[in-house]
Amino acid sequence: MDNVLYETANLCYNHLGGLLGETLLKFFLKEELIKMINDEYKVTDKGWKELEGIGVDTDKLRSIKGKLVTICIESDHGIFYEHIGSYLGNLLMEKILELGWIKKKDENRFELTEKGLTSLESMGIKIRTL
Repeated sequence: MDNVLYETANLCYNHLGGLLGETLLKFFLKEELIKMINDEYKVTDKGWKELEGIGVDTDKLRSIKGKLVTICIESDHGIFYEHIGSYLGNLLMEKILELGWIKKKDENRFELTEKGLTSLESMGIKIRTL
């Protein structure tokens, strides 16, 4: 059973914003999958392994010229959400959508599926609802 549970993410440029985007950012920072190094966010060795583990195309990500990771901020109904932007944010969104962890609700909104909730929680990512 892969029912949609609740709305969790917005499309922000070409990556996930909203509650899910913010939750992923907090997890990536807490687990040091990304880290601030010389005034720029970088993917750590641990981060590369985690990304490979969920099937993100790390070769494509490593080949990018420019900033791989930025912190983006978007507002939804007056609530500000920080989330992973840039190339990493885009590849994460693509992979999470491909895995069926989120389902498109409309042009700019996504919902977390039961499969997504279970998968994220198995990685240690705690999802909260509004």
